[in-house]
Amino acid sequence: MLLLLVLIISFVGLSLIRVSFFEIIKPVAEKTHLLCINKLPQKASFLPELKALVCAEDFSTLAHSQIYITTGLIHLFVVSGAHLILIETLFDKLFSRVPQSAQPASLYIKLALLALYSLACGLNPPITRSLISIFLTVYLLNKHIHWPWHFKVFAVGLLTLIFNHQWITSLSLQLSWLAAFTVRLGSSYFTTASPFFRQSLFFIILFPTIVFFQVPSLSTIFLNIILSPALEFLLFPLGLLVLIFNFLYPLFDFLILIFRKILEASEVDYRHQFYELPSYLVLCNWLLICSLHVLFHVLNIRTKRKSIND
Repeated sequence: MLLLLVLIISFVGLSLIRVSFFEIIKPVAEKTHLLCINKLPQKASFLPELKALVCAEDFSTLAHSQIYITTGLIHLFVVSGAHLILIETLFDKLFSRVPQSAQPASLYIKLALLALYSLACGLNPPITRSLISIFLTVYLLNKHIHWPWHFKVFAVGLLTLIFNHQWITSLSLQLSWLAAFTVRLGSSYFTTASPFFRQSLFFIILFPTIVFFQVPSLSTIFLNIILSPALEFLLFPLGLLVLIFNFLYPLFDFLILIFRKILEASEVDYRHQFYELPSYLVLCNWLLICSLHVLFHVLNIRTKRKSIND
């Protein structure tokens, strides 16, 4: 509880004096992000998708992004924590047979690679939150500290806000925070649940935002179950390869074309998009985030008391 109080005071203090660590690193992030974009093949037919998927570049037109927003897949197209975790997983598998003596060096290389890629993505709120989570996890493991999962998610969120207090109005940070909470909730309480149920958890917890962007539909859940693996394990790794080997872009264009045809055939209804997010949506999400953490904190205390009494 003392640590939580320190984090909250730090966030409030930095907000009042308007100090942002992000502003210090921002020039480096912008140059690295621009380098990432310029390395992509400019002849690609689906260059906006390639920029979004690999370099976390925002879609410049609603025509390109609307189909991904209405089908609930926009969070996979805009680089987020899931992409960073996938890179970490690939790295761990590639270097799984590293000798014990070389593991510390391997860890530092991995963290440096993840930090470099985060810079290439402009240190957007979701990827920054995920990077902080990875660094914090490494620290806690080295110190043999075991925090409840919901406390760790909350601490990571506060550290992200301390990094840049202006993200208090960031919808993408809120969605990333809620997504991380939902993933840990599923892995802690619903390990044997079906993919449909796990995806439904996202639908339920993100419902306030989903309602704003689209007409709620069960087809959204099925689309995410079926197409999310294709985005995460096929298109994203292929996009990274295109960044290194530009001549592979026709294959990326072909797969994106098929992907869009499938989405267009789904005929998911959408709502009118506003130029600015309404303040009530941001406030509603913060109330939801705080309520979920308070709820699971109380449940955790009750569980501990019950185990002591038994």
